[in-house]
Amino acid sequence: MSNQNTATSKGLGFLGEDLFVEGTIHAKKKMVVSGTVNGSVSGDQEIVIAVTGNVNGKLEGNTVLVAGKVSGDLVVHKRLEVISSATIKGEVQAPSGQFLIQEGAQLEAESKTLLKELPQK
Repeated sequence: MSNQNTATSKGLGFLGEDLFVEGTIHAKKKMVVSGTVNGSVSGDQEIVIAVTGNVNGKLEGNTVLVAGKVSGDLVVHKRLEVISSATIKGEVQAPSGQFLIQEGAQLEAESKTLLKELPQK
């Protein structure tokens, strides 16, 4: 039996840019979304919305990095980083001091900075 070093064996969920998903996605480990999701996305660890990623619906996770597009509510329990290529439309909730926005990012959002961390999912 070969010892393959794949993303799956390391606990990485990956939605490729050529994929379209309608419904609910939940990952227990790190997840990278490069495709399109019409529905909710949640995760127990890190969620990355890549430059080609597009989420139309609620996005909730502990640590979230957005480089693509999110249209919907965004709830982050630990840290949110918005890269310069990102576009976010909706309501954003993140803990105080843990919401980083790079220059060039586009936000049409209502931001609610939380004074304490939300209960983890």
